[in-house]
Amino acid sequence: MKLEEAIKIFRLFSDPKRLKIFLLLLDSELCVCEMMDILKVEQSLLSHQLKVLRDAGLIESRRHGRWIFYGVPPKRQQQLRPLFEAWLKDEIARSRKQGQMVKEKKIWPRDFQGKKIVGKPKLQIGSLKRMKESENQVRKTTGKK
Repeated sequence: MKLEEAIKIFRLFSDPKRLKIFLLLLDSELCVCEMMDILKVEQSLLSHQLKVLRDAGLIESRRHGRWIFYGVPPKRQQQLRPLFEAWLKDEIARSRKQGQMVKEKKIWPRDFQGKKIVGKPKLQIGSLKRMKESENQVRKTTGKK
């Protein structure tokens, strides 16, 4: 890593929200609604911070249907994980726990307007496997392919 790149990265992490977002994504892949609920921030603020991190190459996004999942690329994990684990061990543990709680549905996600998502949780959050199962179930009941 060059000095200029390191300076750019440290400047990005001077914003506490950006740093918290990065630490959340360091251990798990999350969608915007899950991060909104964990961080208690508005969708517009979160989307802006995600764009800044993505433009810097610190995170990447992946679309699955109408959902966009964010995560840290393996190269960046390899570069930055040791640094953050040495400095922010407790914060990383807290972020890991919050990510797991969302995945286990102990924290209920909200939609982009901040309202709780109701209905079938399988359609709202969870792993790709559960989302595919839900999509297949809907196809079977509606008869659409």
